[in-house]
Amino acid sequence: MFKWIFIPVLFIAACDSPSPWLAHGTATSVTAAGYAMTVWQAGDSVEVIRHGYAPRRDQPRLRPAMAGAIVDVTGCEIRPGTLEGDSGVLRAKLDCG
Repeated sequence: MFKWIFIPVLFIAACDSPSPWLAHGTATSVTAAGYAMTVWQAGDSVEVIRHGYAPRRDQPRLRPAMAGAIVDVTGCEIRPGTLEGDSGVLRAKLDCG
């Protein structure tokens, strides 16, 4: 029985974890478009994770808000053609030059 209680706890704990290649990066918590997000950065790689439920009506504004959070937190532009993901997790390469 213990294992069934432990599994949901692991799932919840993993909700703010970055992709493995960003695990050594720096995390910054922000709010954008009314949603809590965490921006993870390691070198020129970046990932933003949105937290919480987002209703369908908010979907069109989430990707731009998440991309804006990347720029605000890192102070760098997103390298053209590298932004990928959805309204839950976006990844990109940065152009800080």
